[in-house]
Amino acid sequence: MVSYLLEYNFISAAMIIGIVIMLIENRKERPYGTEHIAIIVLLLSVIVVNTEIKEWFEKVIFDENVNYRGDSAMGFMYLRSAVEHILFPMIAYIELLLIAPVKKKYVLFIPEFIVIVSEVMNLCGLKIIFTYDNHLKYHDGVLFLLPYFVGMIYLMLLLRYSISFLRAKKMSKGIAVVFIVFLTLLECYLEAAYIVVDLMDEIVALDVIIFYFYLVAIYQSETKIKLRTSELELERSRRLLTLSQIQPHFMYNSLTSIIYLCDKDTSRAKSALIDFSKYLRKNVDAISRQGLVSIKEELEHTKVYLSLEKLRFDEDLDIEFDIKDEMFMLPVLTIQPMVENAVKHGINDSENGCGKVVISTEEMENYHKVSIRDDGAGFDVESLAKLDESHVGIANVRKRLEDECSGELIINSAPDKGTECIILIPKEYGDENSGN
Repeated sequence: MVSYLLEYNFISAAMIIGIVIMLIENRKERPYGTEHIAIIVLLLSVIVVNTEIKEWFEKVIFDENVNYRGDSAMGFMYLRSAVEHILFPMIAYIELLLIAPVKKKYVLFIPEFIVIVSEVMNLCGLKIIFTYDNHLKYHDGVLFLLPYFVGMIYLMLLLRYSISFLRAKKMSKGIAVVFIVFLTLLECYLEAAYIVVDLMDEIVALDVIIFYFYLVAIYQSETKIKLRTSELELERSRRLLTLSQIQPHFMYNSLTSIIYLCDKDTSRAKSALIDFSKYLRKNVDAISRQGLVSIKEELEHTKVYLSLEKLRFDEDLDIEFDIKDEMFMLPVLTIQPMVENAVKHGINDSENGCGKVVISTEEMENYHKVSIRDDGAGFDVESLAKLDESHVGIANVRKRLEDECSGELIINSAPDKGTECIILIPKEYGDENSGN
């Protein structure tokens, strides 16, 4: 059997193996239509095996002098031909499913359903498509062109919807589909006219390969568009970050405190002005800052921010640092916005207007962990879904963590129970020696 496969269906088998290898190679990316192509490969494999069994039967068992009327061999030949007639249009139909409008998909199955019903009727005795004589010679029936005709319908629809599909996506790779349709239509004509026979397996296998590359090209084009969109969104996120961090109320409060110190303690006022300048510079520089920054740099900026808040809160704000891990990177302005939320919405909104903020870092098995805890007012975590872009930090930090280092922001809180913000940075992205 294997020798016959190599002799008569080697090209088809090689093409199928090639398609399978391409599917395996792209299993992680999973381009659009991968599942459909896998089903087509399965159907095509059935067709090739079906053809191989026929070749083997004709070479090894078949005897043209034997009367096969009522023999199981005749039943096998009828079933084999019916399967072949059904599966070829089915492959074109599955390809069509990838690009046809959703509401059309069930309607498009009607021609294939007619072929299936006709083939079943043919098997049951009403020989309307084909018949075999007593010596297993194939003869056309009245509707012998039906499977070819349905296949041509699907191919023409494939061409039509491909053009619409490409226009909708503003792409110009339709030449692949045009070639598929032309090649297969030509083969359908040659087979129906008995000019060329037994090449349909190879043609369909070639079509599937071309169509798969066509889908991969679409996938790659869409990926580039999504990447560009993501980059633009990230840039927008950075701008929003800068605007959201330069809070008017915080600036007014800081400047008011500094003005007050100018008369009371000039040395402290000078130090506060230096911190205020550092704070503004860091936030403005964040717009053009590329890549990740060290945790040490983030903590330094957070300390500058807290020194300014201490001007206003003084002893009412207690700060504690518990730094056990200092060897990782994270997106710029990640910790300070969370600390600002802890001070503004936790401590300031608490019943007595005072409290404690604890900032800690630790190394875990797969992550670098940053925790910002406060014992302030707390809130209902479900309310986060209603926050708009004007709210300081949370949505912006979460998005930048996901986009820049596959990080995660987890917020645990409850009214009057305080809040804990947990930042998790995967080690594969955050380690300082990873090249980020």
